[in-house]
Amino acid sequence: MAGRLWVLSSVVLMLTMLVAAKWQGSSSQPADIAAIKAQEACRDCHRQISTNHAQNAHSGLTCTQCHPNALEHQDADDPAKVLPVVDFRAEVCGSCHKFQYETYFMSEPGVAGIYGGTPANPHDHPKTKDFPLYNKIVAGHGFTKEYNEDRSHKFILRDHIDVKRPKNAACLNCKSTHVAYYWGREFKGIVLNETAKWDEVIARIPKEMHDYGVSCNQCHDPHSTQLRIINKGLKAAIAERGVNPYWQEKNAKSFEEADKQQKETLLCAQCHVEYVCGPGVDKKVRFVYSWRKVRDLDDFYRSEFNYMQDWVHAIIEEPLIKSQHPEVELFWESKYERSGASCVTCHMPKVKVNGRTLTSHWLVSPLRYIDGFVKGERLGAFPCGQCHSVSPQILKAQVLRVQKHVDEAQKRVQQALSESIDAIAAAKKSQKEGKTVNEQLLRQAVRLHQIAHLRWENLVVSENSMGFHNPEEVMKELNEAMDYARQAQMLALQSAGLVTKPESQ
Repeated sequence: MAGRLWVLSSVVLMLTMLVAAKWQGSSSQPADIAAIKAQEACRDCHRQISTNHAQNAHSGLTCTQCHPNALEHQDADDPAKVLPVVDFRAEVCGSCHKFQYETYFMSEPGVAGIYGGTPANPHDHPKTKDFPLYNKIVAGHGFTKEYNEDRSHKFILRDHIDVKRPKNAACLNCKSTHVAYYWGREFKGIVLNETAKWDEVIARIPKEMHDYGVSCNQCHDPHSTQLRIINKGLKAAIAERGVNPYWQEKNAKSFEEADKQQKETLLCAQCHVEYVCGPGVDKKVRFVYSWRKVRDLDDFYRSEFNYMQDWVHAIIEEPLIKSQHPEVELFWESKYERSGASCVTCHMPKVKVNGRTLTSHWLVSPLRYIDGFVKGERLGAFPCGQCHSVSPQILKAQVLRVQKHVDEAQKRVQQALSESIDAIAAAKKSQKEGKTVNEQLLRQAVRLHQIAHLRWENLVVSENSMGFHNPEEVMKELNEAMDYARQAQMLALQSAGLVTKPESQ
């Protein structure tokens, strides 16, 4: 009874304040009485959330604005059986945060440099255009069926729905805020986990979110308005290894304890990382973040999954690693990270809009912002200028030189991997024909090929900066990959007597 009287008195007080505000000419509109009732009653059970909400910028919003059935949940005999709906539509946030909403959903196809970019149609730029030997190097993997340069975040789920290759529900952790938020729990009648059927999950995501999938709630807590992460794979990785296992002084044990730089990077780490997703060679379905740099991946996957987490190469018949998009791991230990930059620094710069300074949510290459800055366009910015004093034109030219240098190196590794595959396949062919093959040399060749392939595919093909996120590391690893691939080729040929071992001088 005391609780009901407290709610009633709170409602009366709020209504009195609203009437007074209106009488004084306030521009704010009084909220619906039922919405106020829900707002106050929610506090009885959700005290911490209500406190966070009341103390932050969204305190003027009622619960029903984001939870449409809050009243039904509140009035149910058993509220646990009428769970409140969470409205993840970006349009809800966009009604107030118009600039952030519009820039997040901008889709202006173009290439700022000569690598990557945003195609108007995903079929306009298949990966084989940049890496012509790719389908041979990953023969047998689903990505050979269709692997295109990504469009903007506006189409992140739509392009995933339309792509031809096999898909798994775990992939949707990076394509749908609904899936990432409810992962491990029941969502509209099904449990979201690795065994959930992809098409059944897609059918439960609201149609109006099928184009963009990932909304504001992925990175922003609507109650506190603070930054947050919801991806369970990332949360598990942080719990095990910290927010940045390669920077001990900043390696906080949780997102909440991390500093601003690490938090801003972790927002993107919900998706822009290497992880195991879907069924492996052993048919086990996994969703695991490795949370390791490329130099540590081989040992981790060998000890954790016996190299069974991905696929078997169709030509050499050996398991290999299919990397995802490890932008964050490559960025670790870079000169940019160590100087204080985060993903936000370069990809979400501050821009001037009608006299106000706002954070752009147009998540593109910094070169696109620099081009706009030079031309004096609305979203022009010079994020590099926070650290560098040279002109935008000079800095862009330096960026392109670095990328071209990396590209030339990866082309040589690409060719070496192709020839290593030929040599291993030839040795195995001889073996199947009953000819004598040195098994030990052949196994060494396979191991070296696996290590070489991992570095090239992870750092160049799957990573989206053509080495610029950490050029020193990429060039070091590519040089080693080149050496490993050529050694693999030579050892495979020697194992079958297809080439003689050179005599030592």
